Amino acid sequence: MPDLSEALDDALTARYRPHEIKSPADTRRGLLARMNQLEKLHTRPGDRPGAAGRRAAQSAGIYPDTWTKWRNQKRQPSTASLRRLEAAYTRQITLPGFRRALRRKKIPKSVTVTATIRWTDSPRKMYNANPQRTTTLTGMRPAMILTIRAWTTAGPEAAAQAFERGAADVYKANEIAFEGDDVAIEFP
Repeated sequence: MPDLSEALDDALTARYRPHEIKSPADTRRGLLARMNQLEKLHTRPGDRPGAAGRRAAQSAGIYPDTWTKWRNQKRQPSTASLRRLEAAYTRQITLPGFRRALRRKKIPKSVTVTATIRWTDSPRKMYNANPQRTTTLTGMRPAMILTIRAWTTAGPEAAAQAFERGAADVYKANEIAFEGDDVAIEFP
């Protein structure tokens, strides 16, 4: 059962993350998938065989001969080499894809939240009439800009805090808290 940070992370990941390689880099499948994506990125028209691989290896800070040995299963990458490969993959493939997804899919103006919602920080703690309620929050674009920025730079916990602060600002409340372990977030 997700809390607010997990629910936001799931919803934002589903909306903005491009397709990623699921296999870890230390498996044969994951290693080859990352190498193939980097080589595809560095392919130029009229390339001779292996030229894209050399450019991909150099962009990852790996010797081209080592790259070829990995591909031919003559050598296994070290932990440090795997970190360099993963960093190059993230920098050259994942992050640009994520930025494209952010540009393509607009920032949501409304958010549908299913949670126990506390609307103020008064001693009475004004909760929803129903403990688990689905509410559509409108006018949330400014709050979602801050939430997405916090999510991309500091992670799900920071995104949850930004979301609650932003919702409180939009609805001019002292505090809005989305509580419980069964929170769901949807973007229309």
